[in-house]
Amino acid sequence: MTITQGLALAFLAYLLLLGRSAWKQGELPQYFRSLSIVALLVGLLAGAVWFYLWI
Repeated sequence: MTITQGLALAFLAYLLLLGRSAWKQGELPQYFRSLSIVALLVGLLAGAVWFYLWI
C-alpha cells in the first residue's frame, strides 16, 4: 500500500465515522448536504487546476 492509498483509506474511515455520528444524532441529511458542497468545491478546484495546466 502506498502512502497515498493509506491517506485515502484514513480519509474514508474519517468520513464514515462522521457519517455514523451524524446518523446517530439524526443529522444525516445535513451531513450529506455538507459533504456534497465540499465535493463540489473540490471538483471546481480540480477543474480550475486542470484547465490552467492544459491551456
